[in-house]
Amino acid sequence: MFERFTDKARTVVISARAEAAERGDQLRPVYMLYALTTGEGVAARALAGLGVDAARVQRELDRPTALGRPLEGLGDEPDSGDAEALAAIGIDLGEIKRRIEDSFGPDALERVPPAPQGPLSWTGRPTVTRESKQSLGLALKEARALHHTYIGTEHLLLGLLTAAERNPRGDFSPATLRDLGIDPAQARQRVLDELRHAPA
Repeated sequence: MFERFTDKARTVVISARAEAAERGDQLRPVYMLYALTTGEGVAARALAGLGVDAARVQRELDRPTALGRPLEGLGDEPDSGDAEALAAIGIDLGEIKRRIEDSFGPDALERVPPAPQGPLSWTGRPTVTRESKQSLGLALKEARALHHTYIGTEHLLLGLLTAAERNPRGDFSPATLRDLGIDPAQARQRVLDELRHAPA
């Protein structure tokens, strides 16, 4: 599939992968969105037209994620969905945190940096999340739906929008889009408008 990517779309994926590796993180959809805002092409113009710039997406990247610090922010009574699911099978995250702090001192979890190899594959490259793989697959579907023989930045953006809509509880969800000020229907229309006005 990668051979069908335009040079600009390839650059987006490579830049997203580099940003994720630099942060010791998995390749998540938000890295691809960030790379789209810093790149060139239809998606960059569409996002700029919506007022979504690199600085706005950067703030989303800088927010802590569950990855690397799964117990961060937990008090004695964890209230996240994950904590509830673990509690249902007899795992009390609050108790685990208390035991770690009893053994290693207060705030022991905050002193441990995320393992640099955690989200990396055996090749040293960032692993790709399920949502990122899904968005790339959806980019291909978007290209086919538009009768395009290539995958460009516009298809990557459309794939990301659809992936977010399909994962209401995921890392990259409709809530993420709302936080970034992106209305999916408006963004999709902006991409189509850009395609209509793009030079042949």
